[in-house]
Amino acid sequence: MSLSLEGTLFRFATSPSLHAFESPASHAHTRYAIFVGGLTDGLLACDYVPRLAAACDLKGWALVQPLLSSACKGYGTSSIAADAEELAALVSHLRRTRQLRALALLGHSSGCQAAVAFLAAAPPPARQLVVACGLQAAVSDREAWAMEAEAEKRERTLREAARLVAEGRGGQLLQELHYGFVPITAERYTSLFARGGDEDFFSSDLTDDELSARLGHMSGADEYVPPHVDAAALAQRFAKATGAPEATATLVIEGANHALTSPEGAADAFIDAVGELLDKAIGRKFSVDEDF
Repeated sequence: MSLSLEGTLFRFATSPSLHAFESPASHAHTRYAIFVGGLTDGLLACDYVPRLAAACDLKGWALVQPLLSSACKGYGTSSIAADAEELAALVSHLRRTRQLRALALLGHSSGCQAAVAFLAAAPPPARQLVVACGLQAAVSDREAWAMEAEAEKRERTLREAARLVAEGRGGQLLQELHYGFVPITAERYTSLFARGGDEDFFSSDLTDDELSARLGHMSGADEYVPPHVDAAALAQRFAKATGAPEATATLVIEGANHALTSPEGAADAFIDAVGELLDKAIGRKFSVDEDF
């Protein structure tokens, strides 16, 4: 399927050199929604992104798609901490170069983890700009990988990765390529696939205490959700774990897959929900007095 989206490509950091794509190309918006894709994703991570950009524009929001160091195959040698730092750099750039007044974070798949990590680690002035956060396909990478990879091979690789991390060699590449084509360090492997790893945010076997600061937009037939997991119940646990369930909405799209490409109308249902989220966010108070 051919996808296209008009906008402006810009650089927001020089070391490393990082870029982002802003839509529409010309606008006077002061509110920005940052869309972060998942593992192996780059620009236009999902088929619905052009429609999402159009919907944001109608609501008075620009959509920004950053290409972080972890984009495409880069995730294997990057980290969730780097994602958070680079998102903070993007926000800082937008504040310096745009009339930025409010932010929304929109994560897809593993991009949900980056959004949550940013909210936890961002400098207060950047964090205070965030008035909304939507997580689509916020599933457990650990549980998804358990369905895809052969158990003995997976556990062997995890033991090797944990050993290297314990020896202070977490930056060493594993012999095993993730998905068969992505070089991955021991540290990133354990971060993604060890229980309690740095990115183990959405696993169904985590306790309520372990599920903190979560907001769930879960799909009803996500192929990366294990069959035994009740997506609706898990989304409610995410909402409760934020500490502010009254300000948190959950959405389960019946029969929808991971990227919302089916059934017909699934992506539109999510985009409508994002529109409602942004509408509610408009008018919330925030401070931009400090520099960062």
